[in-house]
Order: sequence, then structure tokens, then C-alpha cells
Amino acid sequence: MTKRILVIGAGPGGMATAMRLAHKGYAVELFEAEDRVGGRMRGFTLGDYAFDTGPTILQVPRVYEELFNEVGLNFTDYMRLLRLDPNTRLRFWDDTVLDLTSNIPAFKQQLAALRPDLPDAFERWYVEHIRKEVVGYAPYLGTPVRPVFDYLRPSELAAALPFRPWETLYDHYWRHFQDERMVYGLSYPAKYLGMHPAACSSVFSLIAFLEFEYGIWHPEGGFRALAQALGKAAADLGVQIHLNTPVKQVWLEGRTVRGVELASGERIAADAVVVNADFGYAQQQLLPPQARGRYTDQKLKRMNFSCSTYMLYLGVDRRYEGLPHHQLYLSEHIRKRERPYVDDSALDETNPSFYVCNPTLIDPSNAPAGHSTLFILVPIPNTSYNVDWDAKQASYRDLILDRLPLLGFDHVRDHIVAEECYTAVTWEQEYRTYLGAVFNLGHDWAQLGPLRPHIRADHTRGLYWIGGAVHPGSGLMTILEAARSATTFITEDLPIAQPMAAVALP
Repeated sequence: MTKRILVIGAGPGGMATAMRLAHKGYAVELFEAEDRVGGRMRGFTLGDYAFDTGPTILQVPRVYEELFNEVGLNFTDYMRLLRLDPNTRLRFWDDTVLDLTSNIPAFKQQLAALRPDLPDAFERWYVEHIRKEVVGYAPYLGTPVRPVFDYLRPSELAAALPFRPWETLYDHYWRHFQDERMVYGLSYPAKYLGMHPAACSSVFSLIAFLEFEYGIWHPEGGFRALAQALGKAAADLGVQIHLNTPVKQVWLEGRTVRGVELASGERIAADAVVVNADFGYAQQQLLPPQARGRYTDQKLKRMNFSCSTYMLYLGVDRRYEGLPHHQLYLSEHIRKRERPYVDDSALDETNPSFYVCNPTLIDPSNAPAGHSTLFILVPIPNTSYNVDWDAKQASYRDLILDRLPLLGFDHVRDHIVAEECYTAVTWEQEYRTYLGAVFNLGHDWAQLGPLRPHIRADHTRGLYWIGGAVHPGSGLMTILEAARSATTFITEDLPIAQPMAAVALP
């Protein structure tokens, strides 16, 4: 008999989970409060300009190809990916410029100009990470989380220990390169995790390697188009998608899920519920107290949540030719290893690092001819640090616009046609993100792997979580891996009886 699964939230993790479950024969319905799919990836338009929200960097295309292949679809029928070169341009506090690129010989030539021994040091690092991917990706990122003691198997420990996982990311890169430009240049993906390199485990050096090895890509039409592609694929597989249909609460009897109660008051029965809403928000708003287990308000306050992001979305009446798709300015302040710099616990109003995305050159569909869209991102404190954005927003906008020439974006003020700004309050209130912490839970040692909230809820039968809070962590690539794990748990807990094959009689 077919089992009925309800998914709350049409973010990429919710849609990927729905796709996998529908392919396996479950009756899947997805409930989304907004008027379109995508969650934080849904994007928006301002007049003639279209903007991505959420992720702007796509890594490891095989994760998307595998998702579609495993449900009987062809990814290229739904989405075209455009490869970027360079992956990212970095400008450092000392005005050094370094293009991170998958063209390894070209990258080594840049390193030789920084210091003659760096190309050989990078070669050793790269070869080490070819092995590290084998040891680390499939057993840890690509498989369901296991109990803590299952990670102490002698064979796995013997394979992992040569990579010194106890080191911080800072110490890892310093040991290899003894150059802080290399340390911070290669560890900038730690911000995907909401972490500073001095507070982040060296296991995450694998992210930088994956970007070198497999490149960085852009979905044609933007990440909002990728969201629509996932939604179409889910619908093609039979998933019923209900837009403009907010869920009021998960419906339980005792400690067993019975379905969901919609904001309209209607109850929808089901065998299991997958929550793809933000973890902290959902604990407080979508679960009755008896279903929260240890994740009380007091527990959430003790957990380490990531920074937020200040976002400036600009439609401009010119193009910035010759500038890369992704650029990052790393200021002198990133080298400080004390608070507030190490944990983004105060607003940097003098010399913040910042990122700019310039997608129109490769994907002109987001702006009129001759125009561009620009996305500027600055790490900022989440709302637990009580920044008064009503008082700060105008002056912070001016600060960031003044700094854009550092990355080659001159005279932007003179060309702004459309503009939108997000702060931590925007992420918290409009995108229902706990504390506005866009990278969700931090990834310190107390919140890694089996120590993160579990996909299969500990306290409630039939409840599952998907998103950046669970293993393997935040980021689009890892959330899609979590969708694979969620499907494994659900098929174990709610197997569908397969019809017996016909037997020919003699």
C-alpha cells in the first residue's frame, strides 16, 4: 500500500527529497507558503531586473546530475549550467589579486609571482586532497549520518588521521603555505558555513579542493531558474505542489505524526512529514511543545548559529565588462582572530570584507540590454546581537557603495536604477530564518555530523528534517546530499510493499 508523505517548504532540499520519494512510489505532497518554489532561493524582480536570493555559487555538478538520474530524469532536459573562469577573483588587504581557477597551471603561475616555492606547496596540497576526497566525501558527506561511536572504526580512523582533522582550517593552510593570503584565500568558503577559519575544522578544506577540481558553475537563468527546474521535475514525478498554502503546525497524536494542519484550519493526514522550513523557526512555530524534545527555546539560545548577511541588490544602467562573475575583497580585519571579528558579533563599520556577484555578462537575461544586476554581500551579526538597522541601514549602504571601487565597480551610485536591501531582520522576518542566521547552525566540533540535529527526529515518530541544520550541513550541495539521506531513512522506516513478480506456471 502506498504511503503518503507531506513536505513542508519548497526549498531545494524539500524538492529534492520529494523527487526521490515520489520516484520510489510514495504519494508526496509539498506545501509552500509563498507563491513560487525555491525557499530562500526563489529570487525576486524589481521592474526589469531579476535577482537571485540565497546561493550564488554552484559546486560539484554531479550532485545535480545524480539526483535527476536516480529518479529517471535527465538534468540537461531541465537546466543548463555555465562554467565560470575564474571561479572567484580575490583582492587582499595588500592589493594582491589572485584568481582562483580550475586551470591549475595558470593558477600555479600566479602563485609563483607571489613566492617561488608556492606552486610546489600547492601541488602537494592538491595531491593530498585527491586522497582526501576519496576518504571524506562519500563516507561522510554522501552517506547518512551514523551514531557517534560508529565513526570510531579503526579502518576509518586510520584513513582520516593523516589529514589531521583536529587542526583548524587556519592552521591547516598555514602549515602548507606560511602565507596569510593563501590561508584566507583558500579558506574563504568557511563563510558558506558561517565560520571563521580560526574556529573551523580543517575537514572543510575539502570544499576549496572541490571548487578547484570540478569548477564553479552558474545555472542559466539564475538560481531562481534552478528552483523552478526542481519544482517542474518534482511535478513531473507526480509530486503535488501546493503554493500559497502555509502550514500552521505539524499534527501529532502523542509522539506520532498524523499529518499537518494548514493555516486555513484544514488537516491533511499522512504517514510522515518532512520539514524543510528553517530549523529554529520550525521548532518554535511549527511544532507543538511535546514534539520539540530537547530543542526548547533555552536550548536554541545555547546553540551556535551563524552570522547573517547584509545584501544590496542593484539594477544598474551599465555593464561592468572584464570583471569576473564572483569577486571577494578580504580586508585586514579578516586576519584578526579575536571577537568580534572571529564570530561576527558586532557590525564592522570601518573595513568589512565583502563579496560582489556580477552575473549579467554570462547570463544577460536578468537585465535589459546594456544594463546589469549586481549583488553585494557583507557578513553581519545575526539578530541576537541587536544591531539597530533602522539607524544603521542608510550609513551602511553608503559605506559599501564607497568600497565597491576596490573590486573595480566604479561610479556605481551614478548608475543605480533599481535597488533593494536585506539585513538580518529581513532574513528573520520575511524569510522566516531563526535569528536571520542565513547559514543556519555553525559547524564547530560540537555541531558536526551526529552532533547536529538528526534528519530522523529523535523525539517524534514519522517526523524528518531537511536543510542546513542537519548533517552534512549548510550549503546547496550538502543539502542535496541530505535529501539523499532523508530518503534512505524514510524508506527504512516506511517501506512500501512491492508487488510480487508474476511466476509462469509449468
